[in-house]
Amino acid sequence: MSVAYDDREHSYNHGPYMIADLDRMPRDARYELVNGWIVMSPWPSIRHDHAVRNLRMQLEAAVTRAGADLYVNGPVDVFTSTGIRVPDVAVIDGKAARRAIERDDRAYQGADLLLVVEVVSRESGSERTDRYEKPSEYAAAGIGQYWVVDLEPKPNITVWTLVPGHGVYRRAERVFAGDLLEVRAPVELTIDPAVLVSV
Repeated sequence: MSVAYDDREHSYNHGPYMIADLDRMPRDARYELVNGWIVMSPWPSIRHDHAVRNLRMQLEAAVTRAGADLYVNGPVDVFTSTGIRVPDVAVIDGKAARRAIERDDRAYQGADLLLVVEVVSRESGSERTDRYEKPSEYAAAGIGQYWVVDLEPKPNITVWTLVPGHGVYRRAERVFAGDLLEVRAPVELTIDPAVLVSV
């Protein structure tokens, strides 16, 4: 469940919060900055983290096969119109990633990310955010693709692609375990969503 953070006992600042406030948060959970509020999400489940790890490995292998100048990581911080969001996985333009590292940037710019992925935690406060709030923010930030990974009732991936010039996503496809998702961008990848929960 996501909750807004307001440390009234230890701080005189009761919002709106800024990036400096976000940087002072303890490392006990994941925090995002949304419209001046610090939003906390509890640590995800083992199954969630396993799916994130497996998807990162699949994307990294695809980048290596293609010899593409792309950087796969996650979770990462990205600037959006509301503040800073933290997608589970991101594929970043290699040149932009190197530039961000050299400058020691606080977060990535949306236009530098080619794909962001959120793995849904069912019946949590973050489920609504992943399905309804983040898509509009990521699209407005210019991120080319947004994938939603849902592990229930069986693993599936929904691919959303940016409509050029409109700042919104359209649903391209949804693929369930047992079938193959085939994408050409940001890198060629064929994946059965079942591998996300395999050991």
